[in-house]
Amino acid sequence: MLKRDEYITLINELKLISPTISDEQRKGLLRRGVQQYGLSVEEATDILNVSGLSIGEKVDYYDVLGLSILDIENRSESEIVTLVETAHKKLYRASLAAGGRPRSDGRTEEQWRILLNQARDMLTNPKMQEKHIRQLRTETTEKSYPNVLLDTSNAIPKSNIIKEDTILSEHKGAVNSVAFSPDGTTVVSSSSDNNVIVWDVLRGKQKYIFIAHKDVVTSVIFSPDGKTNVSGSHDGTVHLWDSESGELKDTLLGHKDSVSSVAYSPDGKTIASASYDQTVRLWDSFTGELITILKGHNNWVSSVAFSPDGKTIASSGYDRTVCVWDAVTFYNKFILDGHKNSVSSVIYSPDGNTIVSTSLYGNVHLWDSATGESQNFLSDHLSWFNVVEYSPDGLTLACGSYYGLVRLWDFASGKFKSTLSGHNSTVNSLAYSPDGNILATCSTDKNVRLWNLNISRETY
Repeated sequence: MLKRDEYITLINELKLISPTISDEQRKGLLRRGVQQYGLSVEEATDILNVSGLSIGEKVDYYDVLGLSILDIENRSESEIVTLVETAHKKLYRASLAAGGRPRSDGRTEEQWRILLNQARDMLTNPKMQEKHIRQLRTETTEKSYPNVLLDTSNAIPKSNIIKEDTILSEHKGAVNSVAFSPDGTTVVSSSSDNNVIVWDVLRGKQKYIFIAHKDVVTSVIFSPDGKTNVSGSHDGTVHLWDSESGELKDTLLGHKDSVSSVAYSPDGKTIASASYDQTVRLWDSFTGELITILKGHNNWVSSVAFSPDGKTIASSGYDRTVCVWDAVTFYNKFILDGHKNSVSSVIYSPDGNTIVSTSLYGNVHLWDSATGESQNFLSDHLSWFNVVEYSPDGLTLACGSYYGLVRLWDFASGKFKSTLSGHNSTVNSLAYSPDGNILATCSTDKNVRLWNLNISRETY
């Protein structure tokens, strides 16, 4: 495919996600057209103009949302976000009730959601925050408080937006899964382009491509010894292959629908695969023989994970539940029921005491792994979490969102720590390096990003 055609495909895919973009996003797309696809500025501009992508309307917090400077001054970021979301909900609630039909002001539900996204972008970009605060103070003074002396010392604190260190961008489709090798030198990623790529972390270069699946590759992992990779696909198969050479070692057949997730037991003896056929299958990793089939969900199974001690297995489903299984007797110990939407992912904390699950367009729920009791949940109105991952020391919880943000939280206190901003679409998977120094993320934007968490970074 010609570079020009690849760029047009990129623009069309972006349009499907959101027909409206910001002025900064348009400039970024023009830069990509020139730098990545080798187009002239004129060519890239023409393609964008023809595409129909439009610049989104400005979010005016004072006029549109009814928020004054007194509403947002001296508040934390999370409090401000709550205020903004509440204001937005009031504005498009009538549209929601009308099934998305235009409100009396002419805006549809989708248009209000776009405005909410723009509000989120403004609140998570320090430069835009400062600019907006100055503008808002001026507007507020002119319209409501003409005699108030402005004090700029109480502007919103700058967030620690961490820049990416390495971008791995050779996939031709959405990147669905990413995993580190046990020694931390290699990353593997799977994609909707039907391929798996193995990357050299230090060089930031591709080592080889594994081509064997006939459909979207949803999930990929390393074995505990690092010698084998396992991948699951929409073609219903699970492949085992040599992680060093890429040679296919075995194919596990049996699922009646797409394989959504794969996991290795800590001792390396068992492979678990979750499927849209509503089952979890356990396989002998050495012989490839089926051990058992776990049946408990009544809808697609989205994710599967082994506890750190290998004694239990957790699976999440579109039936809004998480099932916890005994890994020896295969008995369903209990069902975690509390999500209001389909559960998209499930993991264990490094100490095994907590199970963490995320739901589509919802919150992150924390459960006691021994009793199944709900412990807590995280709610971030900026993000709508899609997937989560613990740091190896268990102190930080990384959360990937539908908006392309990765948010880092202190697990003990539940307080927000920082934001990794770089992906421009849904974050599908997260993986920490074994030493916790690097976080790998992948997204529907076709990129894998490696973030060095120890670099001293300027906050701006």
